[in-house]
Amino acid sequence: MGTVEHSTERPHLVLFPFPAQGHINPLMEFAKRLVPYNLHVTFVVTQSIRERMLEAQKDAAPATSPLTDIRIETISDGLSPDNGEAKDVKMVIGLLREVGGRAFERLIEKLNSQNQRVSCIVYGSLLEWVPHIANKLSIPCAFFWTQSCAVYSIYYHYHNGLGHTAGDEAEKETPISELPLLCQSDLPSFLHPSDVNQFGKQLVLGQFTTISLATWILGNSYDELETSEIKSMVPFIPIRTVGPLLPSAFLDGSNPQDRDVGAHLCKTTNCMDWLNTKEDSTVVYVSFGSIVVLSKDQISEIALGLKASGQSFLWVIRPDHKKEETSGIQDLPEGFLEKTAGRGLVVPWCPQMAVLSHPSVGMFMTHCGWNSTLESLSSGVPVVSVPQWSDQTTNSKYIEDVWKTGIRLNKCREDRLIVREEVEKSIRTVMESEFGGELRKNAMQWKTLAKKAVVKGGSSDKNIEDFAKEVIARNSGTSSPFII
Repeated sequence: MGTVEHSTERPHLVLFPFPAQGHINPLMEFAKRLVPYNLHVTFVVTQSIRERMLEAQKDAAPATSPLTDIRIETISDGLSPDNGEAKDVKMVIGLLREVGGRAFERLIEKLNSQNQRVSCIVYGSLLEWVPHIANKLSIPCAFFWTQSCAVYSIYYHYHNGLGHTAGDEAEKETPISELPLLCQSDLPSFLHPSDVNQFGKQLVLGQFTTISLATWILGNSYDELETSEIKSMVPFIPIRTVGPLLPSAFLDGSNPQDRDVGAHLCKTTNCMDWLNTKEDSTVVYVSFGSIVVLSKDQISEIALGLKASGQSFLWVIRPDHKKEETSGIQDLPEGFLEKTAGRGLVVPWCPQMAVLSHPSVGMFMTHCGWNSTLESLSSGVPVVSVPQWSDQTTNSKYIEDVWKTGIRLNKCREDRLIVREEVEKSIRTVMESEFGGELRKNAMQWKTLAKKAVVKGGSSDKNIEDFAKEVIARNSGTSSPFII
């Protein structure tokens, strides 16, 4: 990498996430955390993502936390307007790498030529080609890992052949130093021998082929949550935690106006008035994130389990973008909405952190994506996990056996369905039993530690400060005691 010349300009960071809601959210929150250090911050999104963001904002109330201090730049991703929702993952990833890569490089060159010289590029998971561009332009870069430190360690060990991480026996234990013993069903799905998604496996492991080009490795977690997992990577490629990256108003309170990520890809529904009518800890919140698609049969089983539980519920069923205006509720059992009217509300999307922080919410049924996992822990809400794929299985293992804040429902039947009886039983366990009270107590303890990590002087706050100081030092051409 070339030598960075001495500069008195305000350091300029460019942040570039993989174009998906779960990747955009934490990196946008990280951008907000960098602004107070007198850093110029540019956030890059692809054209198709920008169009979805603007569409989602139509007819919406003014944002409570406008991103006035963060500049948004758009690059082409090679997708035309009529295939912006293309489901061919290989094609989308290929276009992003080839077309998006060239566009991203041109953007950096343009910024450099306009007296906005880029001091550092922060790139998200699944963008392993970005370090090559940064290296070519002599710009230091930071790899922003969007999953847990445990999953980071598992993938690294597997990629480098440093330990057995997937065997032929379904319940064979997997030993990795500093991590709990993991069965095959606890590993990320891409590492299961039976998994047919070889492209997904290549994609996630490919990130480690260019990781040595990054100056910093940052993770959306916190030291108190994954102490051993962070320690496991010290001999290899250490990761610095800067999370949980969530709107400040719901965590440390340093910015009460920051109540929303500000970059939704779906129109949100205001369900606060409905939640206000419910008593404390009486609502089951159900959401499976921005990617997971449940079968009609599985939606029906969950619906009937919710109905039988007798509990109030708020359920997010995402719109099917291929069907344009349809809301997804067409897959619910006939008469379900009428029979649960008053105690149930089904919406296409909602501000999740605001919902989880509402006092009426007593439980979260989730796919256990990493963002949702952190949000449940940071809100002190116990969980019923319904993992589907990727890192969700590992997160569910930790939720149940390590952090002890929830229970996991497994697909045990031949048809791979979680049946209504199990759904009802799990809800009653968390909402009504003494064991559910213990889960809630544990969740509240993790909430306290999450806040401790991000307040002034906390572990994650200190890591963000050190990162900002290191970028500033490199930009000015001075040595820094913070650079390791």
